Amino acid sequence: MNENTIAWNDIWKELMDGHQSSDHKGSGTSLWDSKENAERFWKRSQENRERVGKTINELPITADSRILDIGAGPGSLAIPLTEKVSHVTAVEPAKGMIDVLQENIKTYGIDNISCVNKRWEDLDVENDLDGPYDVVIASYSLGMPDIQDAIRKMEAASSKYICLYWFAGESPWEYHSRILHPALYGKEYVAGPKCDVLYNVLYNMGIYPDMHVFPLEYTNRFSSIDEAVDEFRSRYEIDTQQQETILRDYLQSLLEKEDELLVNRGFSTRVKIFWEKR
Repeated sequence: MNENTIAWNDIWKELMDGHQSSDHKGSGTSLWDSKENAERFWKRSQENRERVGKTINELPITADSRILDIGAGPGSLAIPLTEKVSHVTAVEPAKGMIDVLQENIKTYGIDNISCVNKRWEDLDVENDLDGPYDVVIASYSLGMPDIQDAIRKMEAASSKYICLYWFAGESPWEYHSRILHPALYGKEYVAGPKCDVLYNVLYNMGIYPDMHVFPLEYTNRFSSIDEAVDEFRSRYEIDTQQQETILRDYLQSLLEKEDELLVNRGFSTRVKIFWEKR
């Protein structure tokens, strides 16, 4: 079979639809509409500054660069990037995330960043952005139903480079969901599309990117089992005492004691997909 005859974008759509249908809150925008969840995300990113710094150092940027960060969250990349480039535009759809991002902008006194509170799918490149941008970044923010259309818009916004980060295997969160969903909801968890589908979508579009696969360690620390339950509860729809008990029992078996804290560690394989616009 000729790979070019496979409708890879349709495969992406089907997998994304199945994932979003099975995912109770999951990684969708509704989860990050909560400011409390967004603040937790920001706190974790600050505990992993080394990884953030490594990501930024890999980008082809100069002091004159203009950057577009799609799915910027609370500013994990966008905030430190403002110290190294001329301008950053942060696109973020979730209310909680954009609220924390704007608070961070005020806290750090940043004047070379602009925010667009829209889904990438709903954004108009000509009217909503002040492009073009030297580098367009989407870091683990590709939960878009039509990835081919999303990439076309990224290319329209970019004058030179596009850099995507995505998953090459099961993430720690997908691992937890795969175990918990049958017990919580009586149905299997469906994972979203991975980098194999993404690469083939790009290939069908005539884009042949560089790809760098790397391992990533995930560490989450909690002061108590109640704090862990609260954080995991925010990821799921917990409506009954039975579901609460299932979640608590799972976490008690999962978390490891380290000094005075409870620690959850996970490992996953990620991929950086990078190309220069032709």
